[in-house]
Amino acid sequence: LKKAILPTGLIAAGLVTMAVPKQTVLSKYRIHNTMHGWNPTFHTSADNYLQFAPAVVTLGLGAMGVKGRNDFLNQSLLFTKAELLMSVVVYGIKHATRVERPYGGVFTSFPSGHTAQAFLSATFLAKEYGHVSPWISVAGYAMATGVGVLRMMNNKHWISDVLAGAGVGILSVEFVYLTHQHRWGKKRNMMFAPTLYQKGGGVSMAMTF
Repeated sequence: LKKAILPTGLIAAGLVTMAVPKQTVLSKYRIHNTMHGWNPTFHTSADNYLQFAPAVVTLGLGAMGVKGRNDFLNQSLLFTKAELLMSVVVYGIKHATRVERPYGGVFTSFPSGHTAQAFLSATFLAKEYGHVSPWISVAGYAMATGVGVLRMMNNKHWISDVLAGAGVGILSVEFVYLTHQHRWGKKRNMMFAPTLYQKGGGVSMAMTF
């Protein structure tokens, strides 16, 4: 449950920026006008590629045999399940809420799919190789944060979309790691041991996956 605190907080913060009056400091409109006002003509497509970078690094290392938390097969399965979960949640919410994008005319703003993908990728990298060095996790989340900032500067999303997207991305990975059974490609070991009871004895069996 502790691992759900940060992403849940991000989603809650996003909802707050949507709910407060437009004129308040925390309003998504005020924050958007401030960020987009720095450079109204700013445009880049870097966020389209950067969102996948941490995941590409993770799977690349796994494919080359660099030891992570899981082998390459289980890394691939975990990533695929996280992607499916994130996509269902993001697009389900988009079509349910129909929030208009900052540039107008399109009602698929909340939450940000690019940001969800970026934080999913970063969390995936941290899960598999964060134990090697904390800087690996820092680099992954820095890239993910950059994607969120670029989505706002590109006039594609409100800060509420970005915050919620980040939360969904992180939660998707945490959920699949929590529920993954670690059985694919793993050798099953069986052990028998004698067991003594007060009125007799027997044999116990233990199986590991």
